Amino acid sequence: MISIPMMTAMQHLNAPPPPPGTPGPLSRPTPEAIGGILEGGGFSDIEVEELELEFEYDSPEQFTEYTGAIVAPLVALVNRHPPEAQQETWAAITEAMRQRASDDGTLTLSNLVLLASGRA
Repeated sequence: MISIPMMTAMQHLNAPPPPPGTPGPLSRPTPEAIGGILEGGGFSDIEVEELELEFEYDSPEQFTEYTGAIVAPLVALVNRHPPEAQQETWAAITEAMRQRASDDGTLTLSNLVLLASGRA
């Protein structure tokens, strides 16, 4: 869900991808890695579960607005550029999402999440 706008912005702004292993919205931590972080923080009885969620948007524009409100690394990347480039990048993201919209204009995206819990 976040990879499409991030990759679109990086391509549009000619920004290099982060080095491998850099934490962020495009990193794919494993359940073992998340469990290790919790264990290193002093947690026990750690459980990590993968879950696929679906998000629905009324339009690609709504998706872009929502993404711009919650994805801080994307906003930081875009905001390093002049206002005109920012507007063009958000428009490119909207267009990339429009290509994935249904015939009625709605957009449904899936996102893999890791849910982790433990005892402190």
